[in-house]
Amino acid sequence: MYDKVSTSLNFVEREKEILDLSMKGIGCKQIALHLGISTSTVKKHRSSLMDKTGASSMVELVGRMTGEKK
Repeated sequence: MYDKVSTSLNFVEREKEILDLSMKGIGCKQIALHLGISTSTVKKHRSSLMDKTGASSMVELVGRMTGEKK
C-alpha cells in the first residue's frame, strides 16, 4: 500500500508497525499493549513518522498514506 513511501522515507520496522495499527484506527494505548511497549515509545515513533513525512497530525499522516485528503 505505502511500501514505496515507507522505503523512500526510511521508516524503521517499528514505525511501520505503529503506522499499520494507526491506519486501522487503533489508539496509542492499545498499540502499546499490542506491541509490548510504553505509550511514550508509541508517541515518539508517531512523532518521528510525522517529522519524516511533514504531516502535522496522525490524521494527516494516515490520510497521506491512504491517498485521502484530510
